Amino acid sequence: MDRKNFFLGIACLAAAMFIFAVSKPTAQPAGVPAAVVASAPVVVPTIAPVKTSSSSIHELAPSDAEKVVLENGVVRVTFSTRGGAIEQVELLHQPANLERKSNIIFNEGNGDAAMALGILNSTNNRVEPVYSEFRRVDLPASATPAVAFLGTLPDGTKVLRTYALSSADKEGSEPYSIRFSTKVTPTSAGQMPTRVWHSTGSWQHTQGDANHQFVSVLADNGEDLTHVNISVFKDSSGFFGLGAHKAEAEHAAGAVGQPFNWVSSGNQFFASIIHVDAKSRGNRSELVARPVAFSATDVGVQAFAFWEGTVGADTTILTEGDFFVGPKEYARVAALPDSQVSVLQFSKILGFISFGAICKLLLASLGGVHSLLTWTGAWSWGWAVVVLTVVIKLITWPLTAAQQRTAKKMQQFSGPMAAIREKYKNDSEKLNKEMMKLYQEHQINPFAGCLPIFIQIPVFFGLYTAFQTTVELRLHSFLWINDLAAPDTLFHVAGFWVNLLPILMGVTMWLSMRMTPTPSADDTQKTIMYMMAFLFPIICYSLPAALSLYMTLQNLLTMLQAWRSNRSPVEAVVVLPKKKKSS
Repeated sequence: MDRKNFFLGIACLAAAMFIFAVSKPTAQPAGVPAAVVASAPVVVPTIAPVKTSSSSIHELAPSDAEKVVLENGVVRVTFSTRGGAIEQVELLHQPANLERKSNIIFNEGNGDAAMALGILNSTNNRVEPVYSEFRRVDLPASATPAVAFLGTLPDGTKVLRTYALSSADKEGSEPYSIRFSTKVTPTSAGQMPTRVWHSTGSWQHTQGDANHQFVSVLADNGEDLTHVNISVFKDSSGFFGLGAHKAEAEHAAGAVGQPFNWVSSGNQFFASIIHVDAKSRGNRSELVARPVAFSATDVGVQAFAFWEGTVGADTTILTEGDFFVGPKEYARVAALPDSQVSVLQFSKILGFISFGAICKLLLASLGGVHSLLTWTGAWSWGWAVVVLTVVIKLITWPLTAAQQRTAKKMQQFSGPMAAIREKYKNDSEKLNKEMMKLYQEHQINPFAGCLPIFIQIPVFFGLYTAFQTTVELRLHSFLWINDLAAPDTLFHVAGFWVNLLPILMGVTMWLSMRMTPTPSADDTQKTIMYMMAFLFPIICYSLPAALSLYMTLQNLLTMLQAWRSNRSPVEAVVVLPKKKKSS
């Protein structure tokens, strides 16, 4: 294989990854047929619009509402009689920052409650939340914390809402999941009940997601994943004009025939998912995503979702399901039904190359390794990254060894190869024929050097993608690293972050390249190699420290292997041509 073309190819891949790292996230929803996505206001033709009136039902002020707090040791949920909804959820095992003095609070700062009911206003054709007073009603004694609210919609329709927290101690129970039901009863027999929407609530962006890349709404109908990024609500000039669009006030999407299994709102590490039971979905569903202004500069996103449901014999509609509010831990969300693992939001390289399958395999492997290392204490996740790196290196060790042996063989024949290139530089066909003849005579496989790269590149991109949303690494320390899910910043110099691991990664990459045999390496190839050692640290500089830790250890192990290989001489095998038998 021509080493120059090989390194040029690697440089192109590195440049492509750099473009992906610095580019803005796409503003268009991915994987949704054009027929079911609309940017116009939500229209529900089969539902009789409700004429709302501010005087018909008094809207309860937040300060006047009664608060009901339930907890199960994992979450503390604050319910409100204002709409019978969820005001906020505190994740008791998820600290807000490294100081660990407070916890992550879902829906904090949002004027709309999570699980708030919405109805369609015929005047402006918009879904509007219902914040009338819902009184608390008694429930039978239960082993798990539960609460119920009874209220009335503006048209007099009665709504009974119940919530039950899952047990944190029961095996097979998901402690971050809240079981809910909404029963809508019309004012008179024979009348069609009013259709209601449910709010996902919203999350504020994490410190490591300054561009709000992972703040979005997702919905899954079993085949397509609707993705509404926060950039939809901002003006964009696109990339050289491509993808330019005006900001939308709200973004609507729907699914007919195959209604949404679930709708979620999330950020980099956490998600809230409304998963409706199959019997409550009906034949169609819709959602409308809207921006949430936390401050003048900080914006989130939430969705109001509607499921058609089935009208019962008593003309009531019952919507039942689970409301998950918690961390996007791979093992946890992978155990949820209907592919809720998609909330992990594995980004695509250059917008269309997916490494989702590799990401899931690597995260499952990382979790398995960590389960064996919990005895190491606070550094257990760091040691898990180290052990996973060693395991990956052991798997690729034979291929890398073959690459290094081939490189040493080719190095012995760098002179003849250079002579052949010079002799047949104007005849590419003859050049390739003579080069292959040289390879065959000395049993050299020029493609053996490519095999390790073909394995290592998907692994790198898989970790590059997965580590950006791996909440398991969040706030876990290792060596001098305070947070494996964030850059390992040691100090600041004139406002510039000094991150040690990316620097070590670049140095070790340069050293490993120096130690690896490079037959007929000219100045151009050497320049490309040094550019790679400079470019990769820049790409990883603002990414999670776990990725830089993996790359640095890989480089060190490659140096060890190159050192062992350089100590073992490799002789090329010369195959002499067979003599022809005389007649």
